[in-house]
Amino acid sequence: MNSQTSSLGLRVLIASLAPLFIATLFCGWYFRDTGNIEGTLPELPLSLFSSTFLLCFVSFFSQRAISLFSGRMVQLAFLAALLFLISQSFAWSKLLGATPAESAHPMYAFNFYLMTALHGAHVAGGLIYSLIAFSSRGLNDERYLQRLKNHATYWHFLGITWVGILLNLIAIRVPNPENNFIGVSVLVVTAALFVVVIYYQALIIRLLWLRNEKVAALSSLLLPVALLHVWARGEELRTHKLAFRWAIILGCFLVGLMFSATIYFGQFVSKVASI
Repeated sequence: MNSQTSSLGLRVLIASLAPLFIATLFCGWYFRDTGNIEGTLPELPLSLFSSTFLLCFVSFFSQRAISLFSGRMVQLAFLAALLFLISQSFAWSKLLGATPAESAHPMYAFNFYLMTALHGAHVAGGLIYSLIAFSSRGLNDERYLQRLKNHATYWHFLGITWVGILLNLIAIRVPNPENNFIGVSVLVVTAALFVVVIYYQALIIRLLWLRNEKVAALSSLLLPVALLHVWARGEELRTHKLAFRWAIILGCFLVGLMFSATIYFGQFVSKVASI
């Protein structure tokens, strides 16, 4: 399998997984609102928050593996991801012993475990790929580098997804977040991130226009096309660093978008139900 095929396959995988995680966020909010929102939900274990730092380390080490061309960094990423799963198992054991509010929808608890287990299953899959990436040191430099890049991209995606899940779990415990500072703050941050995303898109359009690639520049008015240029032609356009920064900002924007949708989706459901 050549590097372009493996990279495309990873992008297709991520594009198919993102809607699945978004759907679980929506379902969790819907199940909460179909119960009594005055009910008290179980407190989130502290290990859910501490494990977030472990995923940050996974992303850091996997990205450093590319910069240093280092199998050692892949090993550290594997260790941090393994510790994340262990930390998640402690959170599960604590929540299994807690009694959810009687007024909460019975599917709420199931959806919580579905979200975390779904994410945990893909973390386990990432552990397997970390082993594959580490064992690829004997390949030629180009193939090994591509595997390191795919490895880092996958972990960045899971890290961003986990932040979205955690923020959603926090907001879902606040009664009527759409009517307090949480809803407004999320909308402001998401709008600011959107402006930055458009700014990076404008940079790509300008770069292509200055290269006299006017058709490519005009087609890059579509965000997916601009992303395709910045990633697929990163070596030619020398946009590897820009692509990485843009991907992080775009990922944060999508998390903010998911978070905003889950907050205001509950309000929408309540209004529809009252009609």
